[in-house]
Order: sequence, then C-alpha cells, then structure tokens
Amino acid sequence: MNRSFTYSLKVWLMLVIVAPLLHLVLSWLIIADPGISLIDEIRKDYIIFADMILLVTVPFAFVFWIAVYSLSKKKEPFYIKQALTTAILIITMLPFFELLFERNVSAVSSIAVIIFPYSITGIAGIWLHELEPAEAEEEERVEERE
Repeated sequence: MNRSFTYSLKVWLMLVIVAPLLHLVLSWLIIADPGISLIDEIRKDYIIFADMILLVTVPFAFVFWIAVYSLSKKKEPFYIKQALTTAILIITMLPFFELLFERNVSAVSSIAVIIFPYSITGIAGIWLHELEPAEAEEEERVEERE
C-alpha cells in the first residue's frame, strides 16, 4: 500500500478519534458544572462528536493525502512534517482570529475549546506517526519484483 496514504490515514484517524475526546474534556473543564461527571459527558456526546468530525473531515483527509503524496516525491519527511504543521496551524488559526476580532467574541476560551483540540491532535498525529522517505517505498517495490 502507498506509504503516503497509510501515513495520511493514520493522522486522519487519530484526529477523528482523539480530537472529539479532547474537545469534550476541555468543554467540561471550562463549564465546571459539579453535577455533570466527565465520564457521563463522554458517554453521552463522544459518538456524536466523532461522527460529525468523521463526516466533516473526509475532504481534509483527501487533500492531506494528496499533499503528503506530492511532497513525498520531492522532499524529505522532516520537511514534509514541518510544512504540514505550518499548514494546519494557519488553517486552524484563521477561523480563531476571524471569530476573535471580526465578530468581537469576548469568550476566548469558548473559541479555544472549538479550535485547539483539532489543531493539537492534527499536529501530534503528524509528528507521532512515522513517514518514511519515498526511496524506502521504491526499494520495497524493487525487492518485490525480484
């Protein structure tokens, strides 16, 4: 299987699985309602959040895979990870600043709860999963032919 596809799939699945959990934990910490336990909140809302993120981020997964695939032909894995990290930071911070400054939203914490879990999880996924150089894939194809 194409290594760029496998890498992209791992990063995307980490985003789909972990980010909604972080979102719920941060929301629970900010609300701080002693009548609601964190476990009950996760049981009640995790599947809904994960399903929404799964559906909404399918286009992201495809674009991410194309970006990794095209960059891996020309660049080293470390450079690719830096470029992807920069792109995710820019993409996730633009809505944050737009909400913060243009609409005069005073509750920065409510905006942070929405945006930060997804950007942090995406960046963590980029750096935690190993992206092998394109040469490794070519060597594997040569070995399979022999």
